[in-house]
Amino acid sequence: MVQLTLPKGSAPKKGKTWPKPERAKKVKKFKIYRYSPEEGGNPRWDTYFVDMDKCGPMILDVLIYIKNNIDSTLAFRRSCREGVCGSCAMNIGGHNTIACTQGWDEIAGPHITIAPLPHQPVVKDLIPDLTNFYAQHAYVQPYLKTDTPEPEKEWNRASRWPV
Repeated sequence: MVQLTLPKGSAPKKGKTWPKPERAKKVKKFKIYRYSPEEGGNPRWDTYFVDMDKCGPMILDVLIYIKNNIDSTLAFRRSCREGVCGSCAMNIGGHNTIACTQGWDEIAGPHITIAPLPHQPVVKDLIPDLTNFYAQHAYVQPYLKTDTPEPEKEWNRASRWPV
């Protein structure tokens, strides 16, 4: 399980356990880290039971299903759903990964734990504070630069790349 670095006295406690869906044949248990600064108090681990026949194959699909059908207060980031942007990065089953490309059937064990990235401060639930990340990104300037002046309309491909 993920080891979160937390201030003294703020260890996650056992949270709410949501009821199992009735008449579901394929049920999976998910333990999800929950923290809301507005509510105060310690973070908690809420337990959800999801009918896997009613949601898609990825962890992000499970989170969306939980938010839409079980607990609308769950907070997480999502954007492209293609593994490009990385906005849904979190710790799933003890590994840092992105939820839109991680299949729930790829994780062994009786339940799946989902937590925020352990090296980032938490804003709410599974949402990390990315202020420091964006500052570092701007500092390293990870894009191509040119010595030629910027054109008024658009770059001409032929003039940018020597043949």
